[in-house]
Amino acid sequence: MTSYTDSTSSAPPPLRYKIAHLLAIIAFPLIGLGRWLGRVSSWLVLVVMFMVLTTVVMNALGMNELVSWENKIFLLGNSITINSATEMQWHLFGLLTLIGGSYALHSDTHVRVDLVHHHLSPAGKHWVDIIGHLVMLIPFCVLIAWLSKHFVQMSYVSGEQSNYGGLTDRFLIKAALPAGLILLAVSALGQVFDRLARILDPRRDAQENPNAE
Repeated sequence: MTSYTDSTSSAPPPLRYKIAHLLAIIAFPLIGLGRWLGRVSSWLVLVVMFMVLTTVVMNALGMNELVSWENKIFLLGNSITINSATEMQWHLFGLLTLIGGSYALHSDTHVRVDLVHHHLSPAGKHWVDIIGHLVMLIPFCVLIAWLSKHFVQMSYVSGEQSNYGGLTDRFLIKAALPAGLILLAVSALGQVFDRLARILDPRRDAQENPNAE
């Protein structure tokens, strides 16, 4: 058993601890935002299921239009049709995927293709994440988000909507792409700060995994 004296004698220098603490403070809201939005977006699964059920029932009853009104409503237009319900499934599933990506990153449930990562030391794993985020993930997210800006603008200016009596304001779901990628980039940046804090202060890993040997 490791004694308290042994664990404190291996503590990093005070300056490293202060820098690690500052980095952890910066990382906390960036990571917390992705986790919170991920938990909130998980409830969209229930809405998707409801829209699927609505579509099935309308199709079984031979209904094309569920309800209509006189003045246009944002996103829905003048009515809710079977096409509206079908397209709403796609929109909500797109939001669920894009927002849920940040939560998957923080919970480490995303797919890893790095065969070496599992065999590295904790510090080595942190460096792999830092380099991967800074060199690949964040630049990719920022680049695609920037390139898709024109895609969203054209949809907004042209008033793009469904051609089959479905949802209007299609720029909303298209804007989810750059928004989701920027959220993922911000989350990855938060992880970079968090990993640096753990490298400078290894006690943070020990505190998170008290049973680790």
